[in-house]
Amino acid sequence: MVSDYLVRTNPDKIFLLCDAETKKYCLPRISDIPFSHLLEMPAGESAKTLETCERIWNELTEHGATRRSVLFCLGGGSLTDLGGFVASVYQRGITVVYIPTTLLCMVDAGIGGKNGINLGGLKNYIGTFRMPDAIFIDPNFLLTLSDEEWTNGKAEVIKHALLSGNGWNDIEGKGFPKKDDIPSWTRIIEANTLFKQKITTADFAENNIRAMLNFGHTAAHALETLYLNNGKILAHGRAVAAGMIIETMAAEALQICENGLSHTVKKIVLPLFERVDYTEKDIAELNIIAAKDKKSVSGSVVCSLISAIGKPCEPVSIPEPIMTKAWLQYLHDTL
Repeated sequence: MVSDYLVRTNPDKIFLLCDAETKKYCLPRISDIPFSHLLEMPAGESAKTLETCERIWNELTEHGATRRSVLFCLGGGSLTDLGGFVASVYQRGITVVYIPTTLLCMVDAGIGGKNGINLGGLKNYIGTFRMPDAIFIDPNFLLTLSDEEWTNGKAEVIKHALLSGNGWNDIEGKGFPKKDDIPSWTRIIEANTLFKQKITTADFAENNIRAMLNFGHTAAHALETLYLNNGKILAHGRAVAAGMIIETMAAEALQICENGLSHTVKKIVLPLFERVDYTEKDIAELNIIAAKDKKSVSGSVVCSLISAIGKPCEPVSIPEPIMTKAWLQYLHDTL
């Protein structure tokens, strides 16, 4: 497939961006790509900085990248976030192609054209909307993942099921297939990419219905930023898993959904994801961070919620006392 794409597009130079992990475990699986130069970045969310971008831009320049060049991004969501942004502004935009290697990137982060880097501790504060020219998804890359990283991607699959209602009964009844059940994962990935593509195609710049995809993410980004500010890394999937519970608790307090929905979410999420640790003293900072989220309006915390499984709501402004109550409830709650 990649070779056919290259014949059709005929780029003058082919660059490939990877990190240490994907260079070791994934690059050997795409040895047929005749890239002109290999670009490397550190792995993980902490590498999504302007400094990393500047280094890659300089390297592209040194090796003669032009508007007819293509940048392949081999990696997970952090790498495609940054690689997509790098490509979207270099010489006002060069072609970018994603080869996602994590479940999270295959079903969510690599789909929809959002690119971004972090500004200090603020997640994805600098970025663009720019679709990749192509995405090549090979579920066999799941076999290269640690069990922790594989589980990380399940949070977005759960989120899509809660938003659409599709697949929720399977998750509740049977759970997830084993990592090496590639046919089953191929079907799951296909269903999730189609769902996200449908939403993002209808509302590319996130002016209305695309906002539903932020369910769980206001709280999640606040938690990730809190960790970054303390020199630690919180996996995005684990943060989203916590965020969906916290935001559903807030929805219950606002009577947007029936009491008990957060318990339904917890029954699926908590056996898969370790609870996120923070303290009561952190809650004031979490509220401040959440109010600075890209989705906030006039300094208030804005969340995309669900009223029931398969029934997403318009974004809702959450009063600080309600948000504080939800942070506390998650912190002290038991299943």
